[in-house]
Amino acid sequence: MNKLNLIIYLVLLSFFSENLKAQSEKYTGPIVDMHMHDYTEMSYAVRTAPDGTQSPSSLIEYHKALLEEINKFKIKRAVVSTIGGEDIFKADDLIIRGYYTSKPPTDTLDFIEKIESGAIEVFGEIGAIYGGYYLSDPGFDPFLKICERYSIPVGVHTSGSAMDITYQCCPNFRLKYGDPYTIEDVLAKYPKLKIYLMHAGGSFYEHALRLMTQYSQVYADLGVILWVDEQPMDYAEAFLSKAKKYNLIDRVLYGSDQMVWPHAIGKSIETLNSYDFLTYDDKRKIFYSNANNFLNR
Repeated sequence: MNKLNLIIYLVLLSFFSENLKAQSEKYTGPIVDMHMHDYTEMSYAVRTAPDGTQSPSSLIEYHKALLEEINKFKIKRAVVSTIGGEDIFKADDLIIRGYYTSKPPTDTLDFIEKIESGAIEVFGEIGAIYGGYYLSDPGFDPFLKICERYSIPVGVHTSGSAMDITYQCCPNFRLKYGDPYTIEDVLAKYPKLKIYLMHAGGSFYEHALRLMTQYSQVYADLGVILWVDEQPMDYAEAFLSKAKKYNLIDRVLYGSDQMVWPHAIGKSIETLNSYDFLTYDDKRKIFYSNANNFLNR
């Protein structure tokens, strides 16, 4: 091999090595988690995850385990919505205060007061699907109007849920309420309202992608589709692959939706890091910078 060919070979080797590194390198930097939950003593329950892992034995132990995972994976900020009551998780430097509901709230003055006091920083998770509502239900309208006025982002559950949940807790649950297309009337009415589709539409992921290409204020978090079971994990890979193809990575957000299983945070991070079709920069955007842009932080 002559000197010129050797130089060309080394240049090409360096190029392909750097390109391979960019494609496969794991992200280990700071993270913003756009989808966490907390509980009250009444709403917390010891349950077994689909992978067989049991949740911590009490709410106190749950909080300890959750903080361990948060610190281990460098989660700097997290949108936390408490299911079943007022926030009790004490980590003010970490928490972006969410507001969980499965039906339209009733008191606009109280809602405004909570926003102005900092008790609501994100209107979500809105689990309207569990109450049998669309986000476009008239009951949500005055609260969405308030959110647009105060620049409060809205996070709405899309996709489905656990098997047989209709018979367990939520008789009005129907899959049709989880279709991202059902929020289009809200987008048309409130063009300045920032909305993110929790779970990226799940089985409706192609509808999520189409809505994102149609409306520039729509983002999507990944939620449980990164870890909970094989079927939703297939949706995650397909969604991300197409989001990259359609130049939508800048509006994809990381969210763990760890529910009562803190270990799910690590599982979801590992899954996202495993996708070789995502560059290191793609992962950095999803894990961190996209959320800061969305939240204007």
